[in-house]
This record gives sequence, structure tokens and C-alpha cells, in this order.
Amino acid sequence: MTGAEVVLVTGGASGIGAAVAMRFAAGGARVVIADIDEPRGTALAGEIGARFVRTDVRTEADNDTMVDAAVREFGRLDIVHLNAGVGYGGDAGKNFDLERYRRVMAVNLDGTTFGIRASWRVMSQAGKGAIVVTSSLAGIAPNPWDPFYSATKHAIIGLVRSLVGPFGMMSGSKVTLNAVCPGFVRTPILSDEAQRQVTALGFALADPAEIAAAVEFIARDERTGMAWMAQAGRAPELVEFPKVDLAMTATKV
Repeated sequence: MTGAEVVLVTGGASGIGAAVAMRFAAGGARVVIADIDEPRGTALAGEIGARFVRTDVRTEADNDTMVDAAVREFGRLDIVHLNAGVGYGGDAGKNFDLERYRRVMAVNLDGTTFGIRASWRVMSQAGKGAIVVTSSLAGIAPNPWDPFYSATKHAIIGLVRSLVGPFGMMSGSKVTLNAVCPGFVRTPILSDEAQRQVTALGFALADPAEIAAAVEFIARDERTGMAWMAQAGRAPELVEFPKVDLAMTATKV
């Protein structure tokens, strides 16, 4: 295929997603912003010459619709950044909120799963492409401040690593699937007060543009099934996991 790259970004109306959309658009890509926030998404699309598709990533139908819209408009799909995510912001004790719990699971985990399936459907036919999903450092280490958010981010890394295994859906293809794991970032998911607390504790806050640069790096890397840390002032770093062969180590009866 020839012509400019086509890039699709979920959660692209603000934060990291908006930074990714702006970065690729500035580089000449044709960008599709998928988000539930129609006013912000439409405004950003107008500013950078992108296409906006209202998308609730919790539904499989909306994930299929956003992918089909990108292909219908531009004829191809090269890079997908599945970035939409929300926090839970509560605990597992007496303040447990079932509705918020269901929402964080649906947006973060279901949305990623449906987005991978919809993107793979198109990219596998083209024979190439790159999918980058947003996990978090909270997907590598415990996060006692938001345990259910952390659980979804751990699950996303497990999903990425499992799908590219020898019997996974990505086996034998040139479609890459990787996770970016940002640290603390100046985005709406981290409240102003939380940002002040993080800074007071001595942690660096990354600008969304730094994470966008990491996303582009990962999308252009040929490796697959990886998780990459992305932190303020540092180049993307591979997460090293123990080399465990489940088939070889599982107890047999």
C-alpha cells in the first residue's frame, strides 16, 4: 500500500490519546479519533485535520464501527493505539461501588479486548500493522491507591503476552501487539490534587507528549508481545518478565 499512514486512537479526545493523535497528525498521518467525549473529540479533530468517531469502547459494536470507519474513509489501517481508560478511585472495603467497578472493568479490559479483535480483523487481511495498548506501571507493580484499576492494567499485559504466544491469534502474522506502561502523567485521569501529591513525594510527572513519542517508538518496533515502561525523561524500557513455560511447568496428574 502507498500513501500516508492511517492511525486510530481510542480515548483520543484528551490526555495521552490526544497527544498521540496530534503527534501522528503532525507527522502527516491520517488520524481517526475515537472517544465517547464528542465535543472535545470533534474540536481536536478539527484542529489537527483528523476524523472523529464517537465510540463507547465498552461495546463490541462500537469498536467494529470505529475500525470500519477508518477503513471506509482512508482505505487502510496501519497503527491502532487502544488508549481509552478510566480509574476506579475507590477501595474494596465498605466503600466498594459496584457500578464504578463494572465501569472500570468494561472500559479498560473489555474495551482493549474488543479493540484488539476489531483491529486484528482488518490488519490480518492486510498482512501487517501495529497495535499498541495502554497499560500502566500499575500493571507491573501493586497500586494500593486504586486496586481495581491496577487489576485491569495487569490483565491487559497478560492479554498482550498471551495473544502473541505460539498458539495465539497473532501467531505467524506481521501484526505486532504491545503494551505501553506509563508512569505518572499529567492527564485528566490523575486529578490536580493527586498530581500535587505525586510531585510532593518526589515523583516526576511526564508530559503526555513524552508518552506519545514512546507509543510511536513501540508501534515502529518489530518486536511483539512486549510491555514497555514509559516515564518522564526516559526512553521506553522493556519490562523483563520471568521466563516461565506454562506447558512445561504445570503439574500433571
